[in-house]
Amino acid sequence: MLSFAFILSFVFCGAIASVGILIGHRLISNYDARFLKIYFYYLIAFFAFATIAIWGQIMMQTLLSSMDAPSELRWGIMNTIPVVGLPFLLIAWIMMVKMAFALVEVQGNKGAGWTYIALFAMVGIVVATVLIFEQVENRIWGAEFAQLEIVMITGIELAVLVVLSSMVFLHIKKVPPFKRKFIKSVVWLLLAGLFLRVIALSFYMVGPWLLAAFILVYFFSILLPLWYINHHADQQFALLRAEYPNNDKKELLYQKYHITKREQDIIDQLCLGKTNQQIADTLFITLQTVKDHTHRIYSKIGINSRMKLVQLING
Repeated sequence: MLSFAFILSFVFCGAIASVGILIGHRLISNYDARFLKIYFYYLIAFFAFATIAIWGQIMMQTLLSSMDAPSELRWGIMNTIPVVGLPFLLIAWIMMVKMAFALVEVQGNKGAGWTYIALFAMVGIVVATVLIFEQVENRIWGAEFAQLEIVMITGIELAVLVVLSSMVFLHIKKVPPFKRKFIKSVVWLLLAGLFLRVIALSFYMVGPWLLAAFILVYFFSILLPLWYINHHADQQFALLRAEYPNNDKKELLYQKYHITKREQDIIDQLCLGKTNQQIADTLFITLQTVKDHTHRIYSKIGINSRMKLVQLING
């Protein structure tokens, strides 16, 4: 039964990773946003590290236990596995710093951004190297070293998130007002995800049944900001223009669903990949008017997103 619990947890973790990557890929395939591309790379790096560091340890422990390997050897190999996944974690941290600049659309601070990236990459490498040598020198194999790794990883990730948050709130006044709530929510959800991961990792030494559940919590934590970003993508990001817009489909849709002239204007702008605020500025109407027209268009056609609208119209 215990093995079944871990198998079930592994399957669900794989499903979470697959869903997360698929949603991220769909976002970058349909929206023109530097932030989404960076966030997609972050997702891949995070899931790669989580799979290696967590499931790699469990699988290796199972294998070594079946071989009756000495306890010191078993702990030594298990403690080293997260270090193997460290390059993916460093990539995830780099993407998090770059996300801060992309969120607030800061283009002129790439040098500063790479300074932060280099700083935290070096911190991670130096700390990991020191710990490895300390482990080899003093033979610190076991739960104590595992806890030290957890503190190191969560501490550096918290530091990276502090940098991200600082950069966002430092430049947020330069961002259009309609985007500020979205940006703040993304930052808070990233912090909430870290909080869940800290809780999950703090139960590292609990019984196997609870461990299987907390591994799921660790993987699930990454979906909090992803769900919010996906839910609000229509309002925040410009759709990619279709290479060959189909005007015949557009006219048929107008006739079939009795689309008014003003609604046609809105649809034309949506198909150009403009956000609600950009449409309001172009047509000299309020943002709320754009939202009202968009809602009526969706109700008439029977859809719930502009992505589906563009897919219906564009070839």
